[in-house]
Amino acid sequence: MNQYQHSKSSLFLMEIILNILFFSVLATFCVQIFFKGYQLSQKTSRLHQAVTACTSITEICQSADAPEDTLSSIYPESMSLNETVLIYYDKDFLACKKQDAVYRATVDFLPDELRTIHISFFDIDKADIIYELSASCYQPISLGTTGGMQYE
Repeated sequence: MNQYQHSKSSLFLMEIILNILFFSVLATFCVQIFFKGYQLSQKTSRLHQAVTACTSITEICQSADAPEDTLSSIYPESMSLNETVLIYYDKDFLACKKQDAVYRATVDFLPDELRTIHISFFDIDKADIIYELSASCYQPISLGTTGGMQYE
Protein backbone atom coordinates (compact mmCIF):
# COMPACT_ATOMS: atom_id res chain seq x y z
CA MET A 1 0.00 0.00 0.00
CA ASN A 2 1.33 3.16 -1.14
CA GLN A 3 -0.09 6.05 0.82
CA TYR A 4 0.46 9.56 -0.23
CA GLN A 5 1.70 11.76 2.63
CA HIS A 6 1.12 15.49 2.54
CA SER A 7 4.07 17.67 2.97
CA LYS A 8 4.06 19.60 6.22
CA SER A 9 6.02 22.43 4.64
CA SER A 10 2.98 23.54 2.59
CA LEU A 11 0.95 23.91 5.79
CA PHE A 12 3.78 25.92 7.36
CA LEU A 13 3.95 28.14 4.25
CA MET A 14 0.21 28.78 4.41
CA GLU A 15 0.52 29.76 8.09
CA ILE A 16 3.32 32.22 7.28
CA ILE A 17 1.27 33.79 4.47
CA LEU A 18 -1.71 34.25 6.80
CA ASN A 19 0.54 35.77 9.49
CA ILE A 20 2.03 38.24 7.00
CA LEU A 21 -1.43 39.18 5.77
CA PHE A 22 -2.69 39.70 9.32
CA PHE A 23 0.41 41.73 10.23
CA SER A 24 0.09 43.96 7.14
CA VAL A 25 -3.60 44.69 7.89
CA LEU A 26 -2.74 45.60 11.49
CA ALA A 27 0.25 47.69 10.42
CA THR A 28 -1.91 49.64 7.96
CA PHE A 29 -4.50 50.27 10.66
CA CYS A 30 -1.86 51.44 13.15
CA VAL A 31 -0.22 53.78 10.62
CA GLN A 32 -3.62 55.37 9.94
CA ILE A 33 -4.19 55.89 13.67
CA PHE A 34 -0.75 57.49 14.15
CA PHE A 35 -1.24 59.74 11.10
CA LYS A 36 -4.65 60.88 12.36
CA GLY A 37 -3.10 61.59 15.77
CA TYR A 38 -0.33 63.62 14.14
CA GLN A 39 -2.87 65.67 12.16
CA LEU A 40 -4.92 66.29 15.30
CA SER A 41 -1.78 67.38 17.17
CA GLN A 42 -0.87 69.84 14.39
CA LYS A 43 -4.38 71.27 14.34
CA THR A 44 -4.40 71.67 18.12
CA SER A 45 -1.03 73.40 18.06
CA ARG A 46 -2.25 75.86 15.40
CA LEU A 47 -5.39 76.58 17.42
CA HIS A 48 -3.37 77.16 20.59
CA GLN A 49 -1.03 79.59 18.82
CA ALA A 50 -4.00 81.42 17.25
CA VAL A 51 -5.73 81.77 20.63
CA THR A 52 -2.51 83.09 22.16
CA ALA A 53 -2.03 85.65 19.37
CA CYS A 54 -5.66 86.84 19.53
CA THR A 55 -5.53 87.11 23.31
CA SER A 56 -2.33 89.12 23.10
CA ILE A 57 -3.88 91.52 20.59
CA THR A 58 -6.97 91.87 22.79
CA GLU A 59 -4.92 92.69 25.88
CA ILE A 60 -2.96 95.31 23.93
CA CYS A 61 -6.18 96.94 22.70
CA GLN A 62 -7.81 96.87 26.14
CA SER A 63 -4.83 98.48 27.83
CA ALA A 64 -4.28 101.32 25.35
CA ASP A 65 -6.10 104.62 24.88
CA ALA A 66 -5.44 104.57 21.12
CA PRO A 67 -5.39 100.86 20.22
CA GLU A 68 -4.86 101.37 16.46
CA ASP A 69 -1.71 103.39 17.06
CA THR A 70 -0.48 101.01 19.75
CA LEU A 71 -0.93 97.97 17.50
CA SER A 72 0.92 99.76 14.70
CA SER A 73 3.83 100.52 17.01
CA ILE A 74 4.04 97.00 18.48
CA TYR A 75 3.57 95.31 15.07
CA PRO A 76 5.45 97.60 12.65
CA GLU A 77 4.76 95.34 9.63
CA SER A 78 0.99 95.54 10.20
CA MET A 79 -1.30 97.32 7.75
CA SER A 80 -3.96 99.81 8.84
CA LEU A 81 -7.08 100.14 6.69
CA ASN A 82 -9.71 102.57 8.03
CA GLU A 83 -11.10 100.71 11.06
CA THR A 84 -9.15 97.48 10.41
CA VAL A 85 -5.60 96.41 11.23
CA LEU A 86 -4.01 93.44 9.47
CA ILE A 87 -1.19 91.65 11.30
CA TYR A 88 0.77 88.97 9.45
CA TYR A 89 2.47 85.94 11.00
CA ASP A 90 4.98 83.42 9.63
CA LYS A 91 4.86 79.63 10.06
CA ASP A 92 6.31 79.97 13.58
CA PHE A 93 3.58 82.47 14.56
CA LEU A 94 5.97 85.42 14.69
CA ALA A 95 4.95 88.78 13.26
CA CYS A 96 6.36 89.27 9.77
CA LYS A 97 5.89 91.08 6.45
CA LYS A 98 2.99 90.30 4.14
CA GLN A 99 5.10 88.41 1.57
CA ASP A 100 6.45 86.00 4.24
CA ALA A 101 3.07 85.43 5.87
CA VAL A 102 1.32 82.12 6.42
CA TYR A 103 -1.30 83.43 8.86
CA ARG A 104 -3.14 86.75 9.20
CA ALA A 105 -4.93 88.35 12.12
CA THR A 106 -7.64 90.82 11.14
CA VAL A 107 -8.53 93.29 13.90
CA ASP A 108 -11.80 95.15 13.26
CA PHE A 109 -12.64 98.13 15.46
CA LEU A 110 -16.44 98.31 15.60
CA PRO A 111 -18.03 101.77 15.91
CA ASP A 112 -19.94 101.47 19.15
CA GLU A 113 -19.80 102.92 22.66
CA LEU A 114 -18.02 99.91 24.15
CA ARG A 115 -15.06 100.11 21.77
CA THR A 116 -15.66 96.54 20.65
CA ILE A 117 -13.00 94.76 18.64
CA HIS A 118 -13.41 91.63 16.56
CA ILE A 119 -10.30 89.55 15.80
CA SER A 120 -10.20 86.81 13.16
CA PHE A 121 -7.16 84.59 12.75
CA PHE A 122 -6.84 83.14 9.22
CA ASP A 123 -4.74 80.50 7.54
CA ILE A 124 -3.88 82.29 4.30
CA ASP A 125 -3.06 79.16 2.25
CA LYS A 126 -6.19 77.22 3.21
CA ALA A 127 -8.37 80.35 3.36
CA ASP A 128 -10.09 79.25 6.55
CA ILE A 129 -10.61 80.85 9.93
CA ILE A 130 -8.69 79.19 12.75
CA TYR A 131 -10.05 81.30 15.60
CA GLU A 132 -12.28 84.33 16.21
CA LEU A 133 -12.54 86.55 19.25
CA SER A 134 -14.66 89.57 20.16
CA ALA A 135 -13.88 91.82 23.10
CA SER A 136 -14.95 95.15 24.52
CA CYS A 137 -12.69 97.76 26.02
CA TYR A 138 -14.04 99.40 29.13
CA GLN A 139 -13.53 103.14 29.27
CA PRO A 140 -14.12 104.66 32.70
CA ILE A 141 -16.19 107.82 32.76
CA SER A 142 -14.78 110.76 34.66
CA LEU A 143 -16.50 113.83 35.99
CA GLY A 144 -14.85 115.93 33.29
CA THR A 145 -16.34 113.91 30.46
CA THR A 146 -19.86 113.98 31.92
CA GLY A 147 -19.89 117.72 32.55
CA GLY A 148 -19.71 117.37 36.32
CA MET A 149 -17.94 119.72 38.62
CA GLN A 150 -14.20 119.44 38.88
CA TYR A 151 -12.40 120.25 42.08
CA GLU A 152 -9.06 121.90 41.89
